[in-house]
Amino acid sequence: MLSKPEEFILAILAGLWVVLTYFLAAYTGMPTHTALLITVLTLIWAIVFFLLWQRNRVRLLWPVFMGLLVACWWPALDWLAIKDLLQLNAATETIIVSRPWYATWTAKFIYAIVPMLAGYVLIWKLKHRPARDQMIP
Repeated sequence: MLSKPEEFILAILAGLWVVLTYFLAAYTGMPTHTALLITVLTLIWAIVFFLLWQRNRVRLLWPVFMGLLVACWWPALDWLAIKDLLQLNAATETIIVSRPWYATWTAKFIYAIVPMLAGYVLIWKLKHRPARDQMIP
């Protein structure tokens, strides 16, 4: 599976990325289950991206993966929205919470779409830039 040195290096970097994701999530004070959920989502993201990169299939898909990486952090927004609530007797009562604007599904999709669109704009600009020899008078 890891037949080339660059594949081994990228696999090591992906593993470090996943470990650093866990430490970053845990450092911010998130509960363990939220930090682990973000880490597992990032691990799945890294495995799929690595397998597609290994087969040279990410040339036009990397902006989608940037948006999916942002989507891996959506549980952090949910935690941030409810972290200040008092849950004294939550087992016997139902708490209805309206989400703040930054934790709604609309905002989450916008957060994921912005890096995706930025990536495709970058691809389009690089594809349509003038050649160097055409710029010289």
